[in-house]
Amino acid sequence: MNIVDIKERNANEKGKKVRAHGEVPGIIFGKCLETNIPVKIDNSTLIKLLRSNSEGSIIKLNLNGTSKLCVVKKVDKDAVSGKILHVEFQQVVEKEIIKLKLSVSLKGHENLALKRLVVENFLNEVELQGEVEKIPEFIELYVGDKEYNDKIYVKDIPLPEGVKFITEPETLLAIVN
Repeated sequence: MNIVDIKERNANEKGKKVRAHGEVPGIIFGKCLETNIPVKIDNSTLIKLLRSNSEGSIIKLNLNGTSKLCVVKKVDKDAVSGKILHVEFQQVVEKEIIKLKLSVSLKGHENLALKRLVVENFLNEVELQGEVEKIPEFIELYVGDKEYNDKIYVKDIPLPEGVKFITEPETLLAIVN
């Protein structure tokens, strides 16, 4: 689990001003909070965080000396430049049941290439539900042992006990061509 330092943002500090200082405005929300907390995070730190974690990943945010277990819920980007404009974190507590979308990474393409096969993806992420600490940080599925015309379904992804798919398990994830 990644640990990231963030700063609380002044309520009257506008997003444009925050971005001008190399930071990204954001917000922390959650059932366990009385009010939403406006925050700002260093742009380069956020980019590193998002490279190693996708939306839906569980991270620990250090805010004013206190740690908050959060999920990256939403990242807004400029449609033209791709710059990050805003980020939303949902605070969660242990044993809380949450829903998350996690990206699926297929591994073993090089073994398929030796057999002159490729994987055609139909779905890049799946939605899961379970206790915060039981949901995996990422999903990797090895496909190097697959053969021509093998189909890979959502149900083929191994999950920890107590975590279930919200995405229909019979949904086609990929096919080997």
